[in-house]
Amino acid sequence: MDQSTKIISRPAICCSCSQQCGVLVHLNGKVVTRITGDKKHPSSGGFICPKGAHAHELHYATDRVHVPLKRIGQRGSGDWQEISWDQALDEIADKLKRLLESDGAETVAHSIGTLHGADWGIGERFMNLFGSPNMVGQDKICYGPGAIGETLTYGFGPTAFTYPIPGKTRCIVIWGMRPSASSPLLWRQMLRARAAGAKLVVIDPEFTKEARKADHWLQLKVGTDVALGLGFLHTIINQNLHDTAIARDSLGFDELVERIQDYPLKKVSEICALPSSSIAEVARLVASNGPAIFSAGNGLCQSGNMAVQNGRTVACLVALTGNLNREGGHTIAGPPRDVINNGVAMAVDKLTPKQRAKRLGADDYPFIGAGYDAVDAAMSRRWYGQKHLLSWIATAHEPALWRAIESGEPYSVKALILQYHNPVGGSANANRVARALANKRLELLVAHDLFINASSRLADYVLPASHWLERPFFSYGYGYMAFVGDYLETQHEPLVPEFEHRSDYDLWRDLGRRLGQAEHWPDTATDFWQSLITPAGLDFSEIASRNGPVFGAEVQNPERELYDAPVDYGTPSGKIELSSSLLEQWGLDPLPYFDKPGIFDQEADFPLVLTTGGRVLDGFHQNSQQMPWFRRKHPDPEVRLHPETATVYGVEDGAWIQIETPVGSVYQRARLTTVLAPGTVHADRWWYPEKGDDPEDPYWVSATNINCCTTDLPEDCDPVIGAWLLRGVPCRVTPSVWKHVDGGSRPEI
Repeated sequence: MDQSTKIISRPAICCSCSQQCGVLVHLNGKVVTRITGDKKHPSSGGFICPKGAHAHELHYATDRVHVPLKRIGQRGSGDWQEISWDQALDEIADKLKRLLESDGAETVAHSIGTLHGADWGIGERFMNLFGSPNMVGQDKICYGPGAIGETLTYGFGPTAFTYPIPGKTRCIVIWGMRPSASSPLLWRQMLRARAAGAKLVVIDPEFTKEARKADHWLQLKVGTDVALGLGFLHTIINQNLHDTAIARDSLGFDELVERIQDYPLKKVSEICALPSSSIAEVARLVASNGPAIFSAGNGLCQSGNMAVQNGRTVACLVALTGNLNREGGHTIAGPPRDVINNGVAMAVDKLTPKQRAKRLGADDYPFIGAGYDAVDAAMSRRWYGQKHLLSWIATAHEPALWRAIESGEPYSVKALILQYHNPVGGSANANRVARALANKRLELLVAHDLFINASSRLADYVLPASHWLERPFFSYGYGYMAFVGDYLETQHEPLVPEFEHRSDYDLWRDLGRRLGQAEHWPDTATDFWQSLITPAGLDFSEIASRNGPVFGAEVQNPERELYDAPVDYGTPSGKIELSSSLLEQWGLDPLPYFDKPGIFDQEADFPLVLTTGGRVLDGFHQNSQQMPWFRRKHPDPEVRLHPETATVYGVEDGAWIQIETPVGSVYQRARLTTVLAPGTVHADRWWYPEKGDDPEDPYWVSATNINCCTTDLPEDCDPVIGAWLLRGVPCRVTPSVWKHVDGGSRPEI
């Protein structure tokens, strides 16, 4: 065999989801033939899921964008002209410069989706250097609320992804999370701890795979998690099962004791649709079986106005059960000590206070706005004097972005760059998002992505993005978001970028150099990352050669003077704050409380409760429907409901039905199941990539995507950071009167 076609295997870190497993990429010459789990990787130990095993199929998909495209017809017409990268970047940079001069930097916004490579999020650096405060992320619905809830309580977060220690951890609470699908490495460790004797509690409206393994499963009503947590606290504190030392040394224990008297078990039972005895039994179990871990997931973060309250309630439970900074319990790891990370890496200080005050959502949500500095200052005292540790959840408010585009309030946003993000498919109130992207007020829309989708079809320029197989890897635990202590992992790219694919870093570097930022952009992403770890005396290639992360002292500079923190916790008081001094300062309730979103004022007309977003192992956000193997298993959007509910509303298994909320309505195929309680409806997020040429409903998003029914209205959003409501929306269902075409793929009149 010719040496150039010899099969070789290269280690890589999979970015098909957020788990970041070690894999081996097998190549015949320059072509990937298969991807397997790397048994030598110390973290994943050979594990690989369908997304990773099939990642090369996504890379080689025939409908990928390979060259820059410029719109030549009407927006959304699908008429494109192939152009060079230089032409595209020159024209985009020229437009941005003219908008900067005429409207100010804030008229330019940038929005990203989820993890898709290690340089994900690097656009924030460009935006700060450009002077725009309107970098938009998905942090508001992707563990931002949990992180700020913990931070307001004990000065750092998140800790809820702490791995249990088999033989040490005695209780695991899985709350609003499906680790078997979303965090399989964590789930594997949970099973090991379970086999070593740990008790398992699952809190979920659905009888999940995790629930089938549980000692206790609490099937609470969707959206009532805070009330349940307060019921737990009522039992634990009133029965003197709490950690008295924590109670004595914390801020606000007496006030919390008074608050929980408003949540007796009878009241909580009615709110959550759970037996009082079950709530009390689980509370006693958790309090008496430490060390314990509360693994709280995005099910709690996507609950609208209660999102941060969920984080606060869980944090109070962690603290008062004595499971904070306890081996086998929760670990407050903090950031790496000696490397440059988070907001400093993203040049947050280059954005002037005047511009930061203009951030969309800053006037409505204190942590996005004026309250950010107080959080940052409190954390900095505890964590080595480092700044901007939570800048990753202080991004602009996405729903406010759509309003600014449509209405020009509080000012006009005239340019938007989307990166690996399909907001028409993935954002709440999706029909309104589509209207905003098509609005003539938006003078420039750029999409940098693998595919044309429901959002990028509306762009003026579509730029070909590289797949993670074409990118090097770098992580402090999750990209540049450093919350697992002294930790670092790097890896070289398995493939040289093909066609004209470019990475996130390359796009922002080249735009930045055209707009006066040349000194801030090293030649490659690897060069940039090297500049972040040089202060700790680390070398990118040397770490990559180890095949796995480095920890602890290996990530520290031994010559640096140790930091003597003046406080124990990164809160204003330096204590655990059960009553948050910052929330009180912001005019908000300093104690956990329960309330329904405003949309429930209409629940008389919408008597069922809709939840969305449950993860399956073989799918991850926008790319799932692109994959033939995924579609063979999941050909159509499905809405699941209990047979009793189906009988009441005349719904038959397998039939198309209409799902309607006060926001909108869509059609999905009904599946009857007893894993949900009567009255609960669970619907898929969906779009059909093969139907992009439908002029009336491209990709059939408005017909089938459940985000046409979710809400981002201000009265439904969290008052601290603005998390919008994806789970726990009042709804109703009716049998479809539509005929089915294309083998049952879509209902049509």
